[in-house]
Amino acid sequence: MATTNVKKTNAKAAKSADRNVEQSRLNFRLAPIVKERVMKAAALSGQDLTEFAVATLSEKASLIIEQHDNLLLGSEEHEFFLNALAEPNASEPSERSRKAAEKYRQGSRKGVRYSLAD
Repeated sequence: MATTNVKKTNAKAAKSADRNVEQSRLNFRLAPIVKERVMKAAALSGQDLTEFAVATLSEKASLIIEQHDNLLLGSEEHEFFLNALAEPNASEPSERSRKAAEKYRQGSRKGVRYSLAD
């Protein structure tokens, strides 16, 4: 019996500590069909709806941030990039490069691969 009480006490302490962590709220509306699908996925994963939503949003956010932060070049692209950096006469970006940079700054880009200027 004493062991069971200790476990319950530790579980209560852990829940209490979780409640003391500062949290933010995120509210949004879903189409009923989307909510049903999310609820089914949550149930299949053994999580309640909130746990599933938080975990899924966090995983997707991490993936998008990682893709944005990591630009991977193939060997041909890598060689082109290094040659472009080493070229002494390439001090001014091409018009195509300027347009690509402006598009990037505005947030209008497709995927994470970039087409380099000629």
